[in-house]
Amino acid sequence: MQLRVLLAQGKRPCPAPRDFVIAAIDRLVPLGIHPSAWQEAIDQMGDLAAALCVLIIDNNVEHPDTPIQSPGGVLRAMTARHQAGQLRLNQSLVAIGKRKGIRVE
Repeated sequence: MQLRVLLAQGKRPCPAPRDFVIAAIDRLVPLGIHPSAWQEAIDQMGDLAAALCVLIIDNNVEHPDTPIQSPGGVLRAMTARHQAGQLRLNQSLVAIGKRKGIRVE
């Protein structure tokens, strides 16, 4: 997904929120996420948060300990957690950063 963000970003120095959304849309079919799961996520949490969920899912499909088996199911579960006020995107992003050796403060 990182390459897709860079492609959407073009020559701008920093990616914009829309670049993440475009990258997420590009990853839906390869991940096997049904358009209805994506639309439900957008309806409930907005396009940027939904895009971040896809980014997290994409990074965890090949998780070394617990790879995601059903990306669409995970997106639906994340949407339900958002509705319940229990979705913590920041914690997931920090965990991905740590796993990749990125210093997170």
